[in-house]
Amino acid sequence: MAPSKLETIDFTTFSNIVAGSPRSSKQKYHGIDPTTKQPNWDVPVATPEDIEDAVAAANKAHAEWKTTTWEYRTERIARFKDAMEAYQEEMTDLLLKETGKPRQFGAAEVKGVSQFIQWHVDMKEPKGETYDLEDRTIVNKFVPLGVAAAICPWNFPLLLSLGKVLPAVQMGNAIIVKPSPFTPYTALKMVEIANQVFPPGLVQALGGDDKLGPALVDHPDIHKISFTGSIATGKKVMAAAAKTVKRVTLEMGGNDPSIVLPDADIAKTAPMVAMGAFFNTSQVCIASKRIYVHSSIYDAFLEALVNVAKSLKVGPSNDDGVMLGPIQNSMQYEKVKTFFRDTKDHGYKFALGSGDVPETNGFFINPTIVDNPPDDSLIVQEEPFGPIVPVQKYDDVDEVIRRANNSRAGLGATVFGKDAQKLQEVADKLEAGSVWINSYPAAGPQAQFGGVKESGIGTEFGTLGILAYANVKAITTMKDGATPSRG
Repeated sequence: MAPSKLETIDFTTFSNIVAGSPRSSKQKYHGIDPTTKQPNWDVPVATPEDIEDAVAAANKAHAEWKTTTWEYRTERIARFKDAMEAYQEEMTDLLLKETGKPRQFGAAEVKGVSQFIQWHVDMKEPKGETYDLEDRTIVNKFVPLGVAAAICPWNFPLLLSLGKVLPAVQMGNAIIVKPSPFTPYTALKMVEIANQVFPPGLVQALGGDDKLGPALVDHPDIHKISFTGSIATGKKVMAAAAKTVKRVTLEMGGNDPSIVLPDADIAKTAPMVAMGAFFNTSQVCIASKRIYVHSSIYDAFLEALVNVAKSLKVGPSNDDGVMLGPIQNSMQYEKVKTFFRDTKDHGYKFALGSGDVPETNGFFINPTIVDNPPDDSLIVQEEPFGPIVPVQKYDDVDEVIRRANNSRAGLGATVFGKDAQKLQEVADKLEAGSVWINSYPAAGPQAQFGGVKESGIGTEFGTLGILAYANVKAITTMKDGATPSRG
């Protein structure tokens, strides 16, 4: 039996959510359906007054919410799960309209929302250490930060915005969600649904133009920024947040290596590498973007990978058997095409595809594989965030680890083979926040998720993702008759 709807949500009109109420504005913007290049619905641009009202409402809501218990907050999150599940079909349709994802993957993402929320429902409250010493007791407590702002990306607009809301609220904070202007729709509806179960001002949403993000980062009454996006923008967020000493969690770009060891089972590994490279039309921060294959199996593996990639059907969301949709927006589409042009201009060999991207009614690009380009090529050095991937040879494991680590990014990595000890050795030596052994990259709420080097600071998901929304308070109590000392 499907969960009952607490109230009717209209999925054809969109508003910002301020202090528990929908709010419009004179100025509007809209996203684009990337399968057709046609405009989606209008969304209001938040005004400076909207920002001030939202921040004031968030601080007011936080003042009361922080006094509630972990159990109470978790019970409200369970209610939120029921409310979201009542709209799975509508959310799936909306997600496809704003992202162009194939229906099977869009539906899986929406269902993943329930699994994500359930993980929070089942989570026990994290506790700090306590010490009972001869002359004193020391209790380390985790206390909420205050008001967070979530600056969200366009590739997984629902799941990644939810991944910021849940830990913030469960830890006792209020949060303001800023969805990407490319994909504002599911995030705005998620926040609208959240306001059926959370008090006004606790979970708000502001969509807007290029001025909105900086205004939230600069605001003195916002205490935490959680950002997912590019390295360049993340650096600006970090610099601006320093002015008010805001806490920051930054999950930024990656140029993730995938290493295929000489003993890997080609038939099993090639489909996983293809999934790691091309899932979500390669618009994944942890996608496999540099594939390294041992020279002893290079030709056979490349042939197998090409055959898998050839089988991946590209098309609109609701076509049968579609595995890849379009690039989400025109800006990214044009950026991805530069990698095709550069590869063609330098005369690098295409194992699949070519340097040309045919014009279509949508932003579609077929999976493309570049055969052994040099390490200094653009396709190896930079992150395309689109379905073109280089495959390179290597002869020695230590050599490939050095090449894999030779990047300013360090988000994720994958390694494939049969020798468990060698796999673990390689995983330990890779400079990345997440490593998957004999699996394509797949983040979930149980595993800590964050990057090293320029891929980010801090972590999301897991227990540390909750504590990213907390300060630590140490309370020391002297025992009767004890004399304080600094030891």
